[in-house]
Amino acid sequence: MYQIRSVTRDAKAIGLGLPAVEAEISFWETNKKKVRSVKQRLERLYTARKHLIENPMASESLVDQLKAIQNEST
Repeated sequence: MYQIRSVTRDAKAIGLGLPAVEAEISFWETNKKKVRSVKQRLERLYTARKHLIENPMASESLVDQLKAIQNEST
């Protein structure tokens, strides 16, 4: 079940788009309380930002692929 949740969250993070990802990264980086969940969220956002910068055209198809994987699991 954890894998399905992370796929959903990864797809949502990428689906936000680069400006929203950048805004969330700056918000969570200023948070002084670095609990595990915040670190994991930042890691997910860094990955989404990297993917959106390197392959902006492929990000849409990736979100579709992640959704297909999620639907196969249920």
